[in-house]
Amino acid sequence: MILQRIQPWQYVFSFLSAIIAYGLITKKKFGYYLFLCFTFLILTYNIWMVFSVSLGKKFFLAGIRIKTTDIVWNMAITTALLAIAFYFLRREIAAPYLSRTRRGWRTKYRETHPIPFHWTNADGERDGDGLTINISKNGVLLPLTKHHFLNPGDPINLLLKLEKENREPVSISVQGKVVRIDQESDGTEIAGVQLLFLIAQKEEKQIYESFLHRVFAPRYPVSNPVQFFSIDNQANEGTLLNVSLEGLYIESERVLQAGEVCRVKIQTRSGDISVTGVVRWSNPQGKYGKPRGFGIQIDTIENKNLFRVWIWKQRFKLFHGR
Repeated sequence: MILQRIQPWQYVFSFLSAIIAYGLITKKKFGYYLFLCFTFLILTYNIWMVFSVSLGKKFFLAGIRIKTTDIVWNMAITTALLAIAFYFLRREIAAPYLSRTRRGWRTKYRETHPIPFHWTNADGERDGDGLTINISKNGVLLPLTKHHFLNPGDPINLLLKLEKENREPVSISVQGKVVRIDQESDGTEIAGVQLLFLIAQKEEKQIYESFLHRVFAPRYPVSNPVQFFSIDNQANEGTLLNVSLEGLYIESERVLQAGEVCRVKIQTRSGDISVTGVVRWSNPQGKYGKPRGFGIQIDTIENKNLFRVWIWKQRFKLFHGR
């Protein structure tokens, strides 16, 4: 009797929820897009119900009248749950929170990128150097030296060595605050630092944001076999995992060191694409969510037209799903 009184749209929403759940669990793009449509429909319907109840309309579920307070609470709870689900579907959010990776609360996207840095504490008595692990608009993740004596909440001074659009080196100084300190499996420690640009540092902030704009160039996941040649001109095999107009990341058994010049031949269905660049990030231990390999900043491309067409195809695949 209850099933006979349920309205058809309620069956539709229930069936759609099951499809969306399958799509999200299996990481299918149709599941994400259906979720967005479902969110819009649910929120619109809840707003319409609250508006209608305020005008005196009555609603029934399986023959039982729904109270006005229940409708308002339903809209509030539904909105909160959908907002939470949407947050966890954002880029770089789901994996850290739903895995064992330790990481603090984050609202901005971060990109794995090595930037040479030098830090000193507030009184200048302790310092250290290294390459950033990842960066964002509001913060950086730094590997720390032994006996750093830093604690969460401590102020820190950073010197970041960036590049302008023409690859001209430029350094900026910025104050920061240590938000957290985590310990890696090998015993080393890393610090999450919040960047605190002063009002008078408009130029430094503009240089940093312009640099981030290039670093955050869209990266497309691929799985193409590659051959790469280092300074000894010895051919090595690897797999290209992601690519952008600025650079690429190669998974391989042989890992080149930062600063090495590398020539890469990418095998595609349309033909081989040859690029030359400099290794900016060496990851021999397979840390920070990436497999053993290295990242290259592209300097020259032999067949630019073929490369751009291939990049466009990856963008098309990513947008429409594979």
